Amino acid sequence: MTFSTLAPGQLAKNSSIAVIGAGPVGAGLTKALIHEQWFGKIKVFEKRKNFGGLWNYTKPVFKKLNVTSCPAIPCETPHGKNEPYVSQENGVLFQTATYKYLDTNVPKFLMEYEKFPFPAGTPLFPLREQVLDYIVDYSKDVGHLTAFNHEVITLGHNDLSKKYQVSTRNLVTNEVETEEFDAVAIACGFYDLPYVPDRPGLKEWHEKFPSSVSHAKDFDCPEDYEGVKGEILVIGNSASGSDLAFELATHLKRTIYKSKRSESLMPVGFDHRISDVSDVLKFDPNTKTVHFVKGERVENVDKIIFCTGYLKSLPFLPKSSQSNSKGNSTLASLVTNGKRVNNLFNHILPYNLPTLGIIGLPKYVLPTRLSETQGAWLARVWSGRIKLPSMKTMLFYDKWFLDLNGDNGTYHDLKFPMDVQYSQRLNREIRDAGSDGYFGVEWTSDQIKIRSSIQPLKEGYLAYFKEKGKRAMNIDELIEEGYFQWPQDALTSVEVPETVP
Repeated sequence: MTFSTLAPGQLAKNSSIAVIGAGPVGAGLTKALIHEQWFGKIKVFEKRKNFGGLWNYTKPVFKKLNVTSCPAIPCETPHGKNEPYVSQENGVLFQTATYKYLDTNVPKFLMEYEKFPFPAGTPLFPLREQVLDYIVDYSKDVGHLTAFNHEVITLGHNDLSKKYQVSTRNLVTNEVETEEFDAVAIACGFYDLPYVPDRPGLKEWHEKFPSSVSHAKDFDCPEDYEGVKGEILVIGNSASGSDLAFELATHLKRTIYKSKRSESLMPVGFDHRISDVSDVLKFDPNTKTVHFVKGERVENVDKIIFCTGYLKSLPFLPKSSQSNSKGNSTLASLVTNGKRVNNLFNHILPYNLPTLGIIGLPKYVLPTRLSETQGAWLARVWSGRIKLPSMKTMLFYDKWFLDLNGDNGTYHDLKFPMDVQYSQRLNREIRDAGSDGYFGVEWTSDQIKIRSSIQPLKEGYLAYFKEKGKRAMNIDELIEEGYFQWPQDALTSVEVPETVP
């Protein structure tokens, strides 16, 4: 096979692949690449010293150092970079979004990789340390391909050679090395750079009370707030906002204010001491008062925790001013305002540079199992077993998602049942490509029923734990104790459209 006969996105036999990230998404992707048995070299670069990605819990070290994860407040630029902390005692550490008492919002049955169950005795919603152990155990098979403590600092593309230049820094020796690859798969996650939206008075408030403003990425445990005399305000109503407000209210046994723009799509623990207020209108540092759009106000505010999500940030990509070739221009255009990754087909491939893959972008999905499906699909595209559609079709998909979800940080949202439809559509193309290679998890009717009921299921689980002081091991336990019943509208099947999503 010669280069000229290759289809768009297809790689020649024995091509080389660089994988950026060996966290929960990178591991699933890499296994799919290995099982394709088409690529001659697969090398994984992981900036941390071990597997697990964001599930590596580093808060105690960073809390001791009083490090703020957000480079500026407000933080609305997508190209910020969080520096590691290096010590002889701890090695190379990166601050992550995990915190002390974190458990999952997803039942263990839906988090599992293909044919890789959680150990016996794992609660229905696993704890962060159990998730880390599970991911590390799953990832061991790709350890021989992984360069740990290696952070990718620049990624470039040569139009003439069709090669990528991947420059990495060894975070232990500080040595920099550049290698060439035929394709690159980015699987480093998008929960690194906190997003703090600007509001009138925020900059002045932060200048006057710098230790009062933080992001959920800095949060560790409610005990840290035991000495706070004034009011505590949580801004945000998605997963972290609801979770942190619940932890603070139940532990401190005091009113916690939670600012929200809309109702949450995620499970919400109930406590009567959580007082909901509307979106923030302005901050008044002179009176330590926060005003809200529906006329409410909270006085004497001592702590403000932004639970407002993260920017899409890939700081190793070239900036617009560095784009001296068509390939680098495509790379530079992928991340502009941090709200989404631009110009993608299937939330994976830049349609102008299909030898670059981005895994783990969609939100409201099951990232572990989806990484295997996305990885299996990408491996088959690069080996030529799945043919990409025409440019017209790929542009249609991109526009369809843009019209449906918008461009205000919601483009990659795959709310149920779109997440199931998306996964099953990829799985259908994977199956049609033949019986060889890696296969991701297929959605069963029982799993779809659980997926459609996650919100009341987790809320029942939280109520059970709050009142009983123990964690349920399975759904039947919650049903028997009267904390959960299947919703009447629980789904057992989801139709997959012929075209989108």
